[in-house]
Amino acid sequence: MTTEEKLLTYGSQRPFEPNQTLKLLQQDINIFWSWGVEKKILVIGKESDGWVKGIIFKVNGFKWKQYVMITLNGSDYYEVRLLTQNFDVIETKDHDICFMDLVEVIDKLVETK
Repeated sequence: MTTEEKLLTYGSQRPFEPNQTLKLLQQDINIFWSWGVEKKILVIGKESDGWVKGIIFKVNGFKWKQYVMITLNGSDYYEVRLLTQNFDVIETKDHDICFMDLVEVIDKLVETK
């Protein structure tokens, strides 16, 4: 499937850029490491032409000690899901998270009271 076909199928979203999202999460490296992020970051939904649907990483935070999944929805906003060890969705947080709010939303889910 071409990128144009995917845009028609999935809506007008831009392709998910894992490196760009990781840079955003690491802008305040102290907050990022407070989540206890493991080094292995899983890229999900990657196809041969590079189309990516999201990332999953394991955290060891104060409030949450399993997996966090970040995806980009059809409206070009982030979505955050908390996953169990078996990758079952426990909670979906906000369907329309702006890029500038992503770290704060994850921090509230994983680390802060």
